[in-house]
Amino acid sequence: MNRNNLENVTYSAQASGCESTRVDNEADQGTRGLKGAEILVSCLVQAGVEVVFGYPGGANLEIIDVLERMKMAFVRVEHEQAAVHAAQGYARTTGRIGVCLATSGPGATNLVTGIADANSDSIPILAVTGNVPTHLLGRNAFQEVDIVSIVKPITKGAYLIKQVEHISGVVDEAISLAISGRPGPVLIDIPKDIQQQYLPYSDEAHPTLKSAADTRQLQPSTRGLSRDQIAECAAMISSSKRPILYVGGGIVSAHAETELLQFSERIKAPVVTTIMGVGAFPSSHELCLDVLGMHGAAYANIAINEADLVIALGVRFDDRVTGNVQEFIKKAQCIHIDVDEHELNKNKQVALPIHADVRTALRQLSNVCGGETRAWRRYCAELKEAFPYPVASGSAISPQRIIAHLCQRVQGDAIVTMGVGQHQMWAMQHFRPTKTRSFLSSSGFGTMGYGLPAAIGAKTACPNRIVIDIDGDGSLNMTVQELATCRRHGVGVKVVVINNQWLGMVRQWQDMIYAGNRAASTMADSVSPTAVEERAEVYPDFVKIAEGYRINAGRVRTWEEVDAALDRMLLDPDEPYLLDVIVESEANVYPMIPAGGTYRDIIMSDESLSPNKMFNQGSNI
Repeated sequence: MNRNNLENVTYSAQASGCESTRVDNEADQGTRGLKGAEILVSCLVQAGVEVVFGYPGGANLEIIDVLERMKMAFVRVEHEQAAVHAAQGYARTTGRIGVCLATSGPGATNLVTGIADANSDSIPILAVTGNVPTHLLGRNAFQEVDIVSIVKPITKGAYLIKQVEHISGVVDEAISLAISGRPGPVLIDIPKDIQQQYLPYSDEAHPTLKSAADTRQLQPSTRGLSRDQIAECAAMISSSKRPILYVGGGIVSAHAETELLQFSERIKAPVVTTIMGVGAFPSSHELCLDVLGMHGAAYANIAINEADLVIALGVRFDDRVTGNVQEFIKKAQCIHIDVDEHELNKNKQVALPIHADVRTALRQLSNVCGGETRAWRRYCAELKEAFPYPVASGSAISPQRIIAHLCQRVQGDAIVTMGVGQHQMWAMQHFRPTKTRSFLSSSGFGTMGYGLPAAIGAKTACPNRIVIDIDGDGSLNMTVQELATCRRHGVGVKVVVINNQWLGMVRQWQDMIYAGNRAASTMADSVSPTAVEERAEVYPDFVKIAEGYRINAGRVRTWEEVDAALDRMLLDPDEPYLLDVIVESEANVYPMIPAGGTYRDIIMSDESLSPNKMFNQGSNI
């Protein structure tokens, strides 16, 4: 069901039966106006779209032809899934809508995973698909699929256009829907004959007749708190001795990072974030307690469960954060502020649910005073000192250490993307971005292969920043062909492969839950008892694969080689480069709260050490 309870719209009309109405004579073209494809691209230009990611096919060649003639950048990827992830990377780094384009049938269905990913992480993207001519719809024509019906459950809106005069209105409505309220994906499906039909210049729906005022609908929500809600929040905050702010991607979507910092300092409350909230609060700040959840910091998980007031901002109480949701923050009152009212009391019943834009809400609460929290802040600082993230040292390269070192080398001033798995969790723990919109992870949907195409979108959006895909060998192998996109378009993405020759998180769970039965989890060409760091060869050979795509690459096996290799990788910020880092093959991700567990079940290491000694101290504060 659509999370904003909006009807997915189909614009329909009688089929024209016209597969092509192309007019080559310039005089006739001037008389007849613009074709549907030209109207579509004109609308995108008016909405501020600068680049489209996609792949050509029979049902979208009209649009691609117009993109070329109108000089709009078109980044051709190697697989349509990469086009969606690239659009996500673009959207997440800029805060603007990302656009991707696919043909009908398999081209359209290849977008579905990325659309679902954008839906889960609330990323505003517009997916445009071509389809067979209207008179063939529903006839099982070659490469026909009802993509609108397929994506309805995972979009904010899906539109099938059957009349050329509807294009302008649909595009404006779709973009407005994607970026308003809680952002998310929308899809527009345009049959080929509608792309080719002409709309006379006199038609009021023609995009060139629109005024600048028509873009006012593209502004995001600014819904605020009522006076009663402000008063109730103020009373709860002023009486709290152990407040904590629980922050998610909603802060980033609302551009509320400054307001969050001011509010936390005002009420003197520590801040924990979800993985979607990484970068929303300065990691160097004394009130920062980093990330909570299954693989979050022990000190973050302990602190939020020892708080007496939790202020949840732009979060959805995801199961990977809460574990056993009935036991999560059981001791605390909770204020939950979210722009999506359907998230309120959905996963967790709270004392004060508030439907509002978090930026507006934080501004309204800027004069609220907190209680005395000195003892609480001292306790949280002691937790942070007592339970740091583990980082191994030695001649072998530990994955945690290389990521932390990479962060130091770029001083946190890079955009990082990642695939999904152990490397993703280590990046969450050890890469501390200094700017918001710089940590791009497939968080809610967990899509392997996300990292490289998302990095392409991010680098396209921010060509003057360093963009690094911190990837796993398993995740990278799913979209490694996008190195060709980097080469073809000169996209200077740096790929750092955390290579342990395993589907690492799968292997870790198999060892912990399935008695070490490592079925189907090796990346190597054969199962070998020899650790990857001791093997003469690794499989697949990403260095050779990169060379096949004409991408420069290198490999390191020992810590002594690391700095020279990073020097080479970072030498030219505009050069695509891959660095294959052979890490300890059986390192596990800790801390870890088992699925469905609580913070009291936290596992700190392979020896199952637990910080139980700290658990009951909060009640004395």
